[in-house]
Amino acid sequence: MNHGISHKLAVVGLIAGIGSPLVAQSAGESRPENAEESTILEEKSSISWTAHADVTYFDETDFDDGSGTLKALRTAVGIRADMKLGEGKLSVGFDAAFTDYDFEITSGNSFDDVTSMTLSAMYRARINDKGSWFVGGSINSAYESGAQFEDSFSGAVLGGYLHKMSDTLDLGIGLMVKTRLEDDVLVLPVPQIRYNMGNGWTLESQRAGVRVMYAMNESLSFGLSGEYQSSSFRLDETNAIPEGAATESRIPIAFRVEYKPSTNFRIHGHVGAALGNQLEFFDNAGNTISEPDLDTSIFFGFGGSFTF
Repeated sequence: MNHGISHKLAVVGLIAGIGSPLVAQSAGESRPENAEESTILEEKSSISWTAHADVTYFDETDFDDGSGTLKALRTAVGIRADMKLGEGKLSVGFDAAFTDYDFEITSGNSFDDVTSMTLSAMYRARINDKGSWFVGGSINSAYESGAQFEDSFSGAVLGGYLHKMSDTLDLGIGLMVKTRLEDDVLVLPVPQIRYNMGNGWTLESQRAGVRVMYAMNESLSFGLSGEYQSSSFRLDETNAIPEGAATESRIPIAFRVEYKPSTNFRIHGHVGAALGNQLEFFDNAGNTISEPDLDTSIFFGFGGSFTF
C-alpha cells in the first residue's frame, strides 16, 4: 500500500451538500446549531433525534478518453442523536448510502452497485464566551456488491477551534485526516466560518466547502453551496481488479432550495454540476491501475429531515 500523505486543499466556491456523516458535518456544515435544534435539546434536557433521507441522480457523463459513459443514482438515509454531555454537546450518527452505477464502456475498469455505512461521533464545547472547540471521528465501511465486508473499512478524525469575532461573525480552523482504501491518506484543512451578513443572507462552512443562503422568510430559503468530495470502496473479488479498491472524487456546485413547514421538519431540493470528476483504481497491493477522468456531470435531487 502506498503510505504517502497527499495534501489537498479544498478551495471550492459554492456547492450543495448531499447527505453525509457527522465527521463531515462538523468539518464543514460544522454544523452551526440552529435555533430549533438548540431549543429542542434544552426542552428535553436529554436527547434529540434527527432522521434524514436524500436521493440524488447524476446524469450521464463521458469519460475523457472516449471509452464510454457513466451515470449514477444515490439514495442515502441516516439518523443522528444530539445530547448534552458535561459542558458541551455530543452528536452520534449512523448513515447508510446505496449508489447504483451504470457504466457503458468499451474499455477500462468499472464496478457495480456500492453500499456505504458510517458510524460517527462529534463533541463540541465552549472554552469561554468567545471560543469553542470540536473533535470527532468516524468509521466507514464501503464496498461493491459481493466484496468482502471485513476488508472495506476506513476512518477519519478531525478537530478544530471556532472563535466568535462579533455578534455576526465566527471564524475558525479545523483539520481532517481521512484514510482511504489502498490509497494515500487524505489531509484536509477545514476553514470554519459562520457569518450573518444581514437582510436574510448567511455564509457558513459546510464539510470541505462553504454555502451561501438567503432566507426569504422563516419557511423558505435558497442559495449556492460547494465542497470537495472523495470516497473510496472495496471491489469485489470477481471484479477485473479482484479485491482491489476505487476512489471517486468530484467538486459539485449546486443551487439549493429549502422549505421548513414546521420547526421540526424540512425538505430540500438541489440541482447543479459536478466538476473535476475522477475515478482511481488500485490493486490489492495499493498500486494504481488507472485514473480515468470524466466530463462535468449534471445532478439533481431532493430530501428531507425530521427532528423529534
